[in-house]
Amino acid sequence: MLYVSFTKDISAQKLQPGFIKNEYEELLKINQKVHIEFEKWKTDTALPMPMNYKLIHRSNVVGFDNRWDFWANEQQLVGVIAIRGSILTQASFLANFYAAMIPAKGELQLSKEKSFSYQLATHPNAAVQAGWLIAMAHVSESIIPTIDSAYKKGMKDFLITGHSQGGGIAFMLTAYLRQLQLNKQLPNDIQFKTYCSAGPKPGNLFFAYEYEKMTQGGWAFNVVNTADWVPDVPFSIQTTDDFTDVNPFPFAKDLIKQQKFPKNVALKHVYNQLSKPAKKAQRKYEQYLGKMVSKAVAKQLPEFQSPAYYKSNYFVRTGQTIVLYADSDYILKYQQETSIKNIWLHHMPDKYAELLKKY
Repeated sequence: MLYVSFTKDISAQKLQPGFIKNEYEELLKINQKVHIEFEKWKTDTALPMPMNYKLIHRSNVVGFDNRWDFWANEQQLVGVIAIRGSILTQASFLANFYAAMIPAKGELQLSKEKSFSYQLATHPNAAVQAGWLIAMAHVSESIIPTIDSAYKKGMKDFLITGHSQGGGIAFMLTAYLRQLQLNKQLPNDIQFKTYCSAGPKPGNLFFAYEYEKMTQGGWAFNVVNTADWVPDVPFSIQTTDDFTDVNPFPFAKDLIKQQKFPKNVALKHVYNQLSKPAKKAQRKYEQYLGKMVSKAVAKQLPEFQSPAYYKSNYFVRTGQTIVLYADSDYILKYQQETSIKNIWLHHMPDKYAELLKKY
């Protein structure tokens, strides 16, 4: 909960649409700080402290070892909701490995006494990654009251950010908050602007379309280092079921039957060779990264009830992407450090900050 008072400055400049380099640079610094404990701030040299924001509140650890910070620019009345990404605990990585898809609208049973009704999109085929949605459900429990408290004190502009897994959760939180606004459960004069950083793929194409519609006009970005592998995950499998309703694939078998022998046999064989492996892979994906991982999830969240999965794993890149291009100079600089023992080399906020200077 937010308890600090703010001094109103009506003339202060509010959030503006579009990717603003200095704005993201400040959020990179905050994202780096949210990953470390207070006592290490003085000795940490990866990135300096943000210039225009100060920490107001740090949440308790919930869910899959999730945590978030609330920072504020008290002169301009802009708040920052910064969600921590993966840390080196089994619980934290469960959120990443629980990569089955679940519908983007529904209800999660978080415990015997607590359920979480959510809507991230309206399309019935929209679906998202399970682990990050569950994480968002846990952190939103304290984020919503903080927004409400800050709003009552005059703050109407909020930046949402997260690096790595935090970016994945930030996708979910952004969609959730904007849907609350559309359903008149949050004031419409609150302005949210999102900077996912090194964010992975959060959901399928139907979710991506609605997310991009909700945030169009320069109100949401995902910033990626092209040498970083994290924005490439989760694995994506596209089957013939992952298209819009009007497409040729549902009628393919009927059209093949209308062909003369032996053309119909050959076409049927080709169609099966193309469609069946992808569908089999999707079932395996759901089995291992859904049902099997859910057993580990049950140990971390004993009262959580696994939801019904959406029969797809067609994860796509979502939102407006800002490319921090790893050019030849950058690759040459770090080539000796590139190894299987250093898989996080290009993923850290300081590398993003380095490439941002060239943007």
